[in-house]
Amino acid sequence: MNISEAVPHGQHQSLQFYREYSANALLPDIDWQALFPHSKLNPTHVQALESIYRSAVPLALNVFNELHFDVFAPAAYHPQGLGLFDKLAQQESTLLASLEAETATLDHATRHQIWSMLLRGGAVLVFKAWLGRVKNNNDKLDTTQFDELSDLLFIKTPPQQLAQHLAVEANADLDHIFLMCGDDIFLDRFNSLETAALFVDLGVYDAAFLSLRDDRVADYLKQKGYVTQEQIDDLQCALNPLYCDNVTLKQDCLA
Repeated sequence: MNISEAVPHGQHQSLQFYREYSANALLPDIDWQALFPHSKLNPTHVQALESIYRSAVPLALNVFNELHFDVFAPAAYHPQGLGLFDKLAQQESTLLASLEAETATLDHATRHQIWSMLLRGGAVLVFKAWLGRVKNNNDKLDTTQFDELSDLLFIKTPPQQLAQHLAVEANADLDHIFLMCGDDIFLDRFNSLETAALFVDLGVYDAAFLSLRDDRVADYLKQKGYVTQEQIDDLQCALNPLYCDNVTLKQDCLA
């Protein structure tokens, strides 16, 4: 749907117009392939992103509206203490019900993509895309305003439970895509330690490599027997034979 011609004049007024329309599921169209030109999206990936977008954005905006929280206001940079985390967590079952209805007629490969994306921040990503679209009137990720709110939209449901909701075979031999926008990589974080271990089981990540990125993940994977400290140290030495500083940068892999 192209609603840009109906947007009233004035930037703030225009943003609020988009917010109200989007809360009622009248979302601006996003060209996902144009947004991620280097990610080689196929129709299954596009349908998965579109399904998450159509379900997650209206729900999030309605919660924000109920709490009188303006995602375009300066306070949006610092949402802590506003009750948003608890309120959105309470609505996760509503989102899952919406996704179940949205995906009921989709094939298993598309549902599997939705499952994989949601576990790795898919709902966060589509909200960034919506923000970028309405603020810039073109397909662009907003990587400034919503960073502080990212964890709000990270699905907390365990991976196997989410697979049941979406009628997905978690261990199916299907791809798990990462998305690139500029110099940034998306869908590279996990909603839980359990999910991190699952993606090692699925062969998406090497246990030692993932352990180098995040100490919390390393502790969990060592505890579960996926990797030893010796294996982690060996990989560290292989990547950094001269023991240079900051060759392997730590990354927060968990929402």
